[in-house]
Amino acid sequence: MKKIYFAIIIGLITAGMFSCAKVDILDPKTTTDLTKETVFADSARTMDFLAGVYAQVHYTFSWRRWNSDSGLGESGDEANGSYAGPTINYVIISTASLSPLTPGPYSNAWYTGWSSIRAANVFLANVDKSPISDELKKRTKAEARCLRAWYYSVLIKNFGGVPLIGDRIFEATDDFNIPRDSYEDCVNYINSELDEVSNDLPLAYAQAADYGRVTKGVCKGIKSRVLLYAASPLFNGGNIGQTPAQRKLVGYENYDESRWQKAADAAKDVMNLGIYSLYEDNKTAPGYGFSKVFLMRKNSEFVFTGTQGLNKVLETNFAPRSRSTFAGTPRAVPSQNLAEAFGMSNGKALTDPASGFDSTNPFINRDPRFGYTFIYNGTPWYLGSTGNKQPVYTYNGAPTDGFGVIPYSTGYFWRKMMDDNTSGTAGGNTERCIPLIRYAEILMNYAEAKNELGDVNAAYDQLKLIRKRAGIIEGADGMYGLKAGMTKEQMRACIQNEKMVEFAWEDHRYFDVRRWKTAMENQNITLMALKIDKVGAGYKYSKVPVAFYAQHVFMERNYFFPILQAEISKSPALLQNPGY
Repeated sequence: MKKIYFAIIIGLITAGMFSCAKVDILDPKTTTDLTKETVFADSARTMDFLAGVYAQVHYTFSWRRWNSDSGLGESGDEANGSYAGPTINYVIISTASLSPLTPGPYSNAWYTGWSSIRAANVFLANVDKSPISDELKKRTKAEARCLRAWYYSVLIKNFGGVPLIGDRIFEATDDFNIPRDSYEDCVNYINSELDEVSNDLPLAYAQAADYGRVTKGVCKGIKSRVLLYAASPLFNGGNIGQTPAQRKLVGYENYDESRWQKAADAAKDVMNLGIYSLYEDNKTAPGYGFSKVFLMRKNSEFVFTGTQGLNKVLETNFAPRSRSTFAGTPRAVPSQNLAEAFGMSNGKALTDPASGFDSTNPFINRDPRFGYTFIYNGTPWYLGSTGNKQPVYTYNGAPTDGFGVIPYSTGYFWRKMMDDNTSGTAGGNTERCIPLIRYAEILMNYAEAKNELGDVNAAYDQLKLIRKRAGIIEGADGMYGLKAGMTKEQMRACIQNEKMVEFAWEDHRYFDVRRWKTAMENQNITLMALKIDKVGAGYKYSKVPVAFYAQHVFMERNYFFPILQAEISKSPALLQNPGY
C-alpha cells in the first residue's frame, strides 16, 4: 500500500524563513505513516489534507518567492536586492539571463504549482470516502476546485498555456508526455471551474477558524484577474510567438475588444456582491487605512489572502539594520525608480509644475502612500533599546543604516505591510496576511477594462475612490489631483502609474508591465538610488545608479518564463516558449 508523504504532497509548509505560527486552515499534521485510506477514513485528517492544498496559495508572492534571495520586486524596477551575484534568481531575470537550463528563477512556480494541483486532485478523488457530512463534502470539493483553478492561474501568467489534466492523478511510473493546452483553453477551463463551484461556496464564514478559506468572492476575484490578463495586450493578439503553435500557447492570435467587456463584467460581479469595500481611515492620519489594512487578519478589503499567524516576518527580514533585521542586512530595499512614481498629497505628479514638489526637500507633502511604502531619512521607527520610536537615518555616513553601509543601498528601506511599532527582535508580533487579491485591485481592474472600452468616466470614478482612501487631498474640483478631460490613452497611463503606486511590492508590477506589453520600454532601465549627503544642518540629494547590476535588461522572450529543459526532456510534447 502506497504511503502519502504530506511533506511532498502539500509542499514545504513550514520550511524556509517564512514559517508561521499555528493557523487553523494552515495547520496540517505532517506525518509519514498515513495512507490515503487512513487519511480519508478520518474527518479531522481529511480536513488537514485540504489545509495542505491551501498551504501554498501564496508561494510565488513577490517577497517570499525564493525565500533566500528576495523576489520579483527586485527582478524589475521596484527594488534592489541583497546577495547580488550572477547566479542569484532576481539577477538572472533582471539581466535577461533566463535559460531553460538555469531553472532557479522559475522552477518553484512550475513544481509547486503542479504539486498543489495534484494535492487538490488527490483530495477530490478521495473525499467521498470521508465520514464528513454530505454538506461539508460539497463545500470542500468546491474549495479544492477553486484552489486548483488558482494554481492554474499562477502557472499561466508565468508560462502561458500548460497541460490541462482535469482530475487525473499522475504517479511516478506514468507516462507524462502530454502537450500544453492553448492559453485560450486554459483561461476557459479556469473560468468554467470557478463558475461551477462559486454557488457551492459561502459569501463568508461564520467561524473565525474558517477565515481564509475560499469563498464565492474569491472565485469571482480570481476570474476578474484572469480575464483582465486575457484582455491585455500581451495576450489579446500580442503575437510574440514565432509559429502559430507558439502563439496559441502564449495568448490569442487576434485582438478582440469584447475581452475587455468580459473583464469589466467580471470585476463588476465582485463589486455587486456588496460585501467588500476599501478599508478607509483618514481620521487617524491621511491614508492611514492604506497602511493599517495590511496589519489586520480580517477586514473589508481582503478578497483572498494567504493566512498567517502572528509574526514579524517582514520586520525581521526587511526593516533597517538598526532594527535587528535578518543577519543584520535587509533582503531588499525599494528603488528611487519606484519612489518617483509617487506624486504629491494634492494628487499631482512630481513633474507637474503645479504639484509643489521641491527636489531639495523631496519627502514633504508627498502622496500619503509614499510614507506608508518607504522608510526614508528621518522616518521614526520602533527601536528596542529605547522602547519607543526613533528616527532612521539613511544619509551618507549615518551609522548602521546610512547610504553605502550595505552595498545595495538605495537610500530607502521598505515600510509597506510592516508595523512601525515593532522591530525584528523587539516589540510584539504583528497580525498580517499575505494580500493575494484586494478589493482595490477589483476597482482598478474595472477602471482599466472600462477605459479600454472607451468609458473614461467610469475609470475616473474608481480612481477617485482609490485616491480618497489614500488620503490624497480632494481639491476644489473634487478630482483628487486627476487631470480633467483625459483621453483613453492619457487615462491608461494614469491607471498604469496608479497601479505601480497602490500595489508596490504586492506581486503586481512584474506581471503588469508584461501583460501591458510595455516592459521593452520601462524595464530596460538603470536602477537608481537616492544618495543623501549631510551639508551643515541640511541635506543634499542626488540620484545615482545602484552599486551592483544597475543596468536592467529586458528582451521580448522575457515576457514569459521558459519551460524547464528537464521537463521537456521527460515530456517532449511540451513545446518551448518563444525565444528559448
